[in-house]
Amino acid sequence: MEYNKNVWVDILSIGDELLIGQTVNTNATWLGAQCNQHGLRVRRVISIPDQQDAILREIETSMTEAQVTLVTGGLGPTKDDITKKTIAHYFQDVLVRDIETQERVNRFFAQRNLPVLASNDGQSMVPSKCQVLPNLQGTAPGMWFEKNGHVLVSMPGVPYEMKGIMESFVWDKIQNAFSLPNIIHRTIMTIGVGESFLAEKLAPFEEEIAQAEIALAYLPSPGCVKLRLSSYGNWDNEGAQQKMDIFVGKMHQLIGEYIFSNTETSIYQVIAQFCRQSNKTLSIAESCTGGALQSILTQEAQASDYFKGGITSYWTEVKTSILNVHESTIEKNNVVSEAVAKEMAENCRKLFHTDFAIATTGYAGPTSNDPNIPVGTICIAVSNGETTFSSTLRLGTNRVRNIQNACLQAANLLRANYFNN
Repeated sequence: MEYNKNVWVDILSIGDELLIGQTVNTNATWLGAQCNQHGLRVRRVISIPDQQDAILREIETSMTEAQVTLVTGGLGPTKDDITKKTIAHYFQDVLVRDIETQERVNRFFAQRNLPVLASNDGQSMVPSKCQVLPNLQGTAPGMWFEKNGHVLVSMPGVPYEMKGIMESFVWDKIQNAFSLPNIIHRTIMTIGVGESFLAEKLAPFEEEIAQAEIALAYLPSPGCVKLRLSSYGNWDNEGAQQKMDIFVGKMHQLIGEYIFSNTETSIYQVIAQFCRQSNKTLSIAESCTGGALQSILTQEAQASDYFKGGITSYWTEVKTSILNVHESTIEKNNVVSEAVAKEMAENCRKLFHTDFAIATTGYAGPTSNDPNIPVGTICIAVSNGETTFSSTLRLGTNRVRNIQNACLQAANLLRANYFNN
């Protein structure tokens, strides 16, 4: 059976709470990622109020322009949950009792020693034209509809209930209905370079991969740009993987100095993995980043495997009295300087007896204490006892973003100078 290269999906999320910011729409995020992995193309994501006219309008559009419409929310037992009745109205249908759902609802409440209220009993009423998708985690079933070659799936808005229905039933049914293409994604993580610079460097490369029906997506975030290679087709998986390996290798030839991983991960996870695998330890001395780098690294469980500790030396006297930075170094170079950052890293490593140390010092903003040093000037350094490397960052005036970028760049300075040797 020939595969469908473009099976378009609309994700419709129903609920006033989504529109007023009371609830974050994690369902749409999860569905979008999962659709991509299954070879489906998401055409749009829409949040809709609990209003019949609005729901009908968006369903009509989706059932005309998309092959698959995934609807979440509005299936609860309360009066404001109108999705089921609205969908029945769209399909010119009536609600009927689904005995299996009724029995499941009864068992659900019996196991909890709770009575089945009339509103709960109503969960087993479904449109007669739908295929019922059992909800093994709750009471509201999912519903599968087909019309003129288009599919609509309605599911509860509770995330774990929706995911359970999708994973147990929906993905297989979509695959059978549309014969989805094979799909390969490769994610390349870059740091310390802008999206536009990468695009310029990779322009000839993009033309080359287009001939092989491979697409490149740029996914920027503060300090990092994620590059995703994607291939859709009806091909031999092993051969396609080998072809993708060749193109990943070419990317390393073009922009290898900015790549820190061939898989979707963070620079901090790269550090943690390297230190654990090589049995190395790390300490950190922070000034302008205020302990942010230490906080990030210790968010991961078992960070103590490699991270010994750190010092937040916000005041100059802490740098001199605890980190033993020479006053003469500060007087000669300024407290915001690579020379001071180097001494902070070197002495921090000695103080904690670690294999590596990272240091930061600078003016994160929104102001600078020195008229000769612009806001956003941050000096970073790393040391392993034998060598010490440093760099000066010229960032903007956004304090939060500056701290975030400084942490990323300081972590990458460690990786770039010691992890690839």
